[in-house]
Amino acid sequence: MINRFLTALQFLSVIPISGRTETDPRELGRSMGYFPMVGLLLGLILAFSNELLSDILPNTVTDGILMIILIVFSGALHLDGLADTVDGLAGGNTREEALHIMRDSRVGAIGVVGLIMTLLLKYVSLVNIPDEVMNKILIAMPMISRYSMVQLSFFSDYARPDAGIGQPFTRYVGNREFISAAVTTFILSLMLLGMKGIILVIIIGTATLGLVGFFRKTFGGVTGDTFGATNEINEVLILIVMVVLVGNG
Repeated sequence: MINRFLTALQFLSVIPISGRTETDPRELGRSMGYFPMVGLLLGLILAFSNELLSDILPNTVTDGILMIILIVFSGALHLDGLADTVDGLAGGNTREEALHIMRDSRVGAIGVVGLIMTLLLKYVSLVNIPDEVMNKILIAMPMISRYSMVQLSFFSDYARPDAGIGQPFTRYVGNREFISAAVTTFILSLMLLGMKGIILVIIIGTATLGLVGFFRKTFGGVTGDTFGATNEINEVLILIVMVVLVGNG
């Protein structure tokens, strides 16, 4: 149990794990049951940082710093995947061309635009979250978005014919990991946000299933980059949905 949590933590964050080096692909895939718990930990870091910073800085500045903290602790892994996915969608005339572009380490202009717009949407959404629920949403956001990667993996095939960073997840995630991640996410979302939390998880889950179909049609499945893109898209969607739900009482 603890080993798989540490495996998930090692993959999803830059938090140092003493004595851990290369991870068995099977264990990497099965660590997905703990993805929401890693997201919960990241959310707690954000909430703690918000408590410290909001007493000495304006909320608009604090929100920008919170975004930087999340980027730093996650190693910008998901943003990189988003940029590569956007480049592949924009530049590939065929499935094979798109996958080739996504594997290129260089980021194109359209990928940069995608990054900027995603970060901008995330920031303006954070600014519009009321103070009284900010910490709860900061905790829920990375937790639910990391659960969406489990969902994406469980319902998808790997797109590339050769091995890649996303293959262990689609190959080795099973019913136990998916159910564990789902139950954890639903219970904690209910505890944090009440029925609005359940509504939020359902909306994000539906959006993720839409991405499953889109990636299957466009790329023939998912890659490591599309996992990152899914996380970033859903973080933005979580914040926008909560602006609507909180704004409507």
